[in-house]
Amino acid sequence: MPAPRPTVSVVTANYNGARYLAEAVRSVLGQTLASLELIVVDDRSTDDSLQVLETAAAGDPRVRVFVQPRNGGPGAARNRALAEARGTWIAVFDSDDLMAPDRLERMVARAEADGADIVVDNLTVFQDGSTEPGRPFLAGKPWAEPRSIGLADYIDSARMYSKRPGLGYLKPLFRAEALRTTRYREELRIGEDYDLVLRLLAQGRSMRLEPAALYRYRKHGSSISHVMRRDHLVQMLAADASLEGVMMGQPKDVRRAFAARRRSLHAALAYDHVIARLKARDVVGGLAASLASPDVWPLLTMPVAARLQRLAARFSPAQPAAAAG
Repeated sequence: MPAPRPTVSVVTANYNGARYLAEAVRSVLGQTLASLELIVVDDRSTDDSLQVLETAAAGDPRVRVFVQPRNGGPGAARNRALAEARGTWIAVFDSDDLMAPDRLERMVARAEADGADIVVDNLTVFQDGSTEPGRPFLAGKPWAEPRSIGLADYIDSARMYSKRPGLGYLKPLFRAEALRTTRYREELRIGEDYDLVLRLLAQGRSMRLEPAALYRYRKHGSSISHVMRRDHLVQMLAADASLEGVMMGQPKDVRRAFAARRRSLHAALAYDHVIARLKARDVVGGLAASLASPDVWPLLTMPVAARLQRLAARFSPAQPAAAAG
């Protein structure tokens, strides 16, 4: 007789996360919602992640572990987990994070009560090794009550150097049926969560916010979200470019937000090029690059420390002004 279908499949991609894995696994298995499975896909770790997983699972049949044939990044690992998932709902969970004991129960209740395809909750950012409780990522009255998040708002929050909190960092609970034909873009190493949710919203799927901060995001030096390279920007631009045809059929506010997001990515790419020229002591080349890209001028007038802080914030929810992952 087959095992009953779990209410929630928690999908986790792991790469060299042994240091935090045991605590993360306990965070899932200790949920008040017992009808769950935890699917961990190891992306060819070189540390002792697999041994840690075996010990942390302690024989619990709800934990299933798969190993990728090669390192393919978080999108590929999550796609493997989605292919194995059996739950009615799919919860994305990172291998270095934590969740409140009643998180999944409350998220499912919110989804079912509101008839949503996607639910995101607020998160608390905490520094690894700190005894401080951390602070909510979404702060203020706009985030104090349950609300819908539309496509235009979601895209607008993802602009580079924006002062708005980046909604792409919130970890979603998906209706499994919504993911039947939609998967992660495996070429994206940063911003993959944002891209997946964007495409689902563009298909007409609905998203609701659970205002409670039930997810705990651990900030530490080796987090992939803290590192941005030029190729990441190129990948995100390519992903957005592939959606231009889809966006043409969207309302005006969505098209406007999408265009602004694209401009911000181009500005970040141009800024990267200008700084590279200046670091190489090619002042003429740097000036020529800046003159060719007027969108980069406001970034160059910011103090260096502020530029770096805001750029880093786009790839880490370390403060309310951050922005898929």
